[in-house]
Amino acid sequence: MDSEALTPTRVEELYRIWAPDDAPWSDWAKPVLFAALTGRSPAGLAGPPPAALAWAPSPGPRDAVVVDLPGVQSVQVGLALAARGYQPVPLFNGTAGGDPLVDVGGIMAALLHGAEVLLGKGLPPDPLPAFLLDADRQSGAGSVAPGRYDNRWCVLPQDFPSARRLREGDVHGVVVVAATVRADLAHVLRRYEEDGLPLFQLAPADPGMTTALTVPRPPRFRGLWYRLGVLLGLRRNAAGGFGARIPEPGSGAGGFG
Repeated sequence: MDSEALTPTRVEELYRIWAPDDAPWSDWAKPVLFAALTGRSPAGLAGPPPAALAWAPSPGPRDAVVVDLPGVQSVQVGLALAARGYQPVPLFNGTAGGDPLVDVGGIMAALLHGAEVLLGKGLPPDPLPAFLLDADRQSGAGSVAPGRYDNRWCVLPQDFPSARRLREGDVHGVVVVAATVRADLAHVLRRYEEDGLPLFQLAPADPGMTTALTVPRPPRFRGLWYRLGVLLGLRRNAAGGFGARIPEPGSGAGGFG
């Protein structure tokens, strides 16, 4: 890949490699980190080393996969799954900024260099989806202080296809690749469970074992005010996704960056 800065046209091409127009699950891919690649030099975005992911799940009896690992690992697993017939769907929804709470530079580099990997693979006619999340999306690093870029984010049920839509894609169950089920994802998975989709978990610490997963009913499940409550304290970006500068006291700055 050349060292010239990435143009908007080139960034759009990279996004379409991950989310092809004719692929069944592209409508759920998030473009915000791809947009942040505009103007950057690929030479300054070293891709992650290849990972030994022989344990990554092969397509079961038409199971979708949700990968909830630290961002770069999530992309690596997505690429391994692409080699097995899945369509990796990046759901990373935190934007990029200086001094961020959530470091997304590695994810951006992984998406950039992962596009080269995907370009030579192609998708089967009816790929299964593998939804990619960053397990560190809400943790952040360091103090939440004025002047920092707050790009913490969460997932909501509407970020995923419904159980009905998954069934229309001939999906019969969902495998969650995660050390633990985080609170925001629990609201998604519990809906799948109540709508009759069986859930399974594959923990990276014990990759040879896939176990049945039951998600307890989370607080405020399907509640009228759940969306408002979960977004409280997060900073939406005017261009989409999450991310804004934390204002200095008395600056009068708004919530968009």
